[in-house]
Parts: sequence; structure tokens; C-alpha cells
Amino acid sequence: MTAVLFAVVLLLAAIAIVGGTFFTIRWFIAAGRPPVEVKPKRAKSNPHDAATTAHLKQFFGGKECAACGRPIAPVHAGELHPGLLNTNTHEAIAWEDIPAADLSTTLASHATICASCVTVETFRREYPDRVVDRHRNVQHPSH
Repeated sequence: MTAVLFAVVLLLAAIAIVGGTFFTIRWFIAAGRPPVEVKPKRAKSNPHDAATTAHLKQFFGGKECAACGRPIAPVHAGELHPGLLNTNTHEAIAWEDIPAADLSTTLASHATICASCVTVETFRREYPDRVVDRHRNVQHPSH
């Protein structure tokens, strides 16, 4: 008798849950709510073709940053990329802005810099009034 009562209670609970879900979904549809608009993701644009990208990866491999002296990390998709520094004007050229047309000339006339220094030099160029140069001691970076 208790097993039959338990089965009936379980069946009534399942009917209540399914019915509640059905009527809730029906109410949302009938409410005429506009659908949520999902903005399409902007495609990452790589201005370089595969051969140029491979040449740049090989060129930056094993180099050191001309600004900070650290080794330049290997280039991977989805990470910050190194760039070039014009030694005369101190203008940083980001990976995406390296011209593919005069690639060998550009690579020969510019120094390599790491991704962090590209960011720093770009900020320095765009916001010179917000930059404070502090010469840090390598043994005591906080001083």
C-alpha cells in the first residue's frame, strides 16, 4: 500500500514539474519579449599572409628586446606579439602594423622589442604627459 502511495505522489510531482515548466515557457513566448540580440564577435584580422607570419615568427625567435634586454618570447596565436622599434624616432611598430611590402628593409632598419615594450612605447607616444620615467636599479626594482 505504501509503495502504491509513493508511486502516486511521485507521479503527481512529475506532472506538476512538467506542467509548470510548460506553462512558464508558454508564458514567456506569449509575452512577446524581443529575443536577446547576440552581437557577432569581431573577427581577428591578421594583415599578414601565412608566409609573412612564418617569416616574422622566425625573425623574432631567439632575439632580445632592444628596450628592456629580456629575451623575446615565442610568438603564439592569441597572445601579445612583439614589435619593432625605430631607433631614430623611438616609434614602436606593433606586429599588425609591420608592413609586408618592405618586410626585409623594415626588419633590417628597426630593432626588435617585446610585447610589453610595444605597449609601453605606444603609450609613451600617445600620452606623453602621463609618462614618468624612473630609472630602476636591476637589483632593487622598487627603488
